[in-house]
Amino acid sequence: MKKIFLLLSLTVMLLSSQTTHAKIWRINNTPGVTADFTSFTSAVASALVLNGDTLHFESSTIDYPGATLTKRLVIIGLGYFLNPANVTTPGNAGLQAVTAESRIGGFTINTGANGSKFLGITLSSVNIGASATPYNLVFEKVHFIGGLNFSNATHSNITVRKCFFLNTGVQATTGNLSNLVVENCIFNGFGAYMSLQSLTGSANIIRNNTFYETYFSDLPNCYFANNIISSISYEWVFTNTTVKNNLFGKATQVLPVTASANQLGANMTNVFLLTGSFDARLQLKAGSPAIAAGLTVGAVVTPDCGAFGATDPYKLSGIPNIPSIYSYNVPTSIPSGSATMNVTFSTRNTN
Repeated sequence: MKKIFLLLSLTVMLLSSQTTHAKIWRINNTPGVTADFTSFTSAVASALVLNGDTLHFESSTIDYPGATLTKRLVIIGLGYFLNPANVTTPGNAGLQAVTAESRIGGFTINTGANGSKFLGITLSSVNIGASATPYNLVFEKVHFIGGLNFSNATHSNITVRKCFFLNTGVQATTGNLSNLVVENCIFNGFGAYMSLQSLTGSANIIRNNTFYETYFSDLPNCYFANNIISSISYEWVFTNTTVKNNLFGKATQVLPVTASANQLGANMTNVFLLTGSFDARLQLKAGSPAIAAGLTVGAVVTPDCGAFGATDPYKLSGIPNIPSIYSYNVPTSIPSGSATMNVTFSTRNTN
């Protein structure tokens, strides 16, 4: 327990060194570990936690229950897929010294949380129901194990980048959603989807994502480019959508008459590595038809298709862009009469 406490303290010290104004609050529900708060609910309810503050959810084997968020906060964890020994979702070795994720149960985002950001955290279902325009929410390097749901209200300015959706997706079937950006994300599994019937406007971008063995999706009123859709069974629906430079596993996928430079019937065994950790296996293999198949930017750069393409690609395990402790050595005991102990730890900048 001393090792865990020390590691988390060092992590927060390094994170604190990056911030000069807003306060960082430690959240830890592990028995025996002292932190500022033990739950999401208590932190959000506290009068001490102000708009612009950061809630740092520390590694825990116990899920953190959800809450209703009504403040503008940064919600940050340590990343995901951290345990290489996990048989179901094998992780990436050497990225964090701890192997347990920070997981938050289903919660609601309401008015007052405008401008909040979620980073390096694992989230169950997120429900955005209250109206706030613009919402200015950012989900970056987030592991979604439950859906990101918009309903019965007007929402705008939502950014979802470098996230991993496991058997879930983004849903907006009622209300009005606009200015949505989904880039460099991985949607994995039969239960993954994008159901966006209420998407409106002309500034919606769905670009450089990987949809692996996903369910059908409904995408109106958006720009859809440089994506990889592996399914050979489900028809995607595009209405008033620009569709360019995508790879489809389905040879008979129906495209708008304005679609251009798309590949149909792509053999996905030639596209992905399909070995390694749970997210690394969706990197492109040598000779992949997705390499340099994206839409050329500025007549200079021709990116790869998929989540690992473009100038700011998906990052393995969603490691947040703060200093990361990836190994440490703490003595198991201190000699009698000694007032000090030697601790060795290794850290790197993960920008």
